[in-house]
Parts: sequence; structure tokens; C-alpha cells
Amino acid sequence: MPACGRGGARYADRVSQFAAKNLAAIKAAVDAHNADCPVPANAILLNPIDHELIGFDELFGLPVLADERVPTKRVRIDCDGSAFGIEDEVADAIASEQPAQQPMVIPVGPAREDDPTA
Repeated sequence: MPACGRGGARYADRVSQFAAKNLAAIKAAVDAHNADCPVPANAILLNPIDHELIGFDELFGLPVLADERVPTKRVRIDCDGSAFGIEDEVADAIASEQPAQQPMVIPVGPAREDDPTA
């Protein structure tokens, strides 16, 4: 029996299970994007570690790209309508906003009975 015999078959089975599970998750993400977003997908983004493990440069007609902003074990579908990174922009905009200032009304004496604003 060759050296890779039974152990090699188990390894190949684990690798194919890993690939099948991840391909199914990526396909589900692409399908969800296509169902929810009116803008077509440009690319599939994976963490560089996951990108290396998957080993595909293209899936479902889309390029598969390594992107360190994507957490491991996650997938991001990139499109021209993508809000990727908008969280940082919103936080910066909120931090730079000045609080709304309203004029302060301070009564200067007791209210008079004949004053309609009292």
C-alpha cells in the first residue's frame, strides 16, 4: 500500500469537506447579496489566511481577493454600492459634529398676568 494510502484518503476527505462547506457558505453570501442588493457584485473578499486555504482566484464568475479588513472565517461581497468601511466614516463625522446650540431663555422677573407669553 502506498505511503499516503488510508491516511491520504482521510486527508483528502477532510479537505474536500472543508472546501465544500466553505464554497457553500460563499455561494450563500453571493446569493444573499444578489437577492438584497440592486448593485451587482464585483468580487468576493476573504481574509488572506482564508484566501490561501481556499486556493481559488475566481468563484461563480467573480474574482476572489485577499483583504486583511475581512475577519477570518468570514466572507464579504464587494460591490459599487458597498458600505465597507463606512462605520469609520460615520464615527469620524459624528465626532466632528458640533452640538446644536439653542438660545437659552432666562426669565428676568416674575411673570405678569397681562403678558400673553407668561
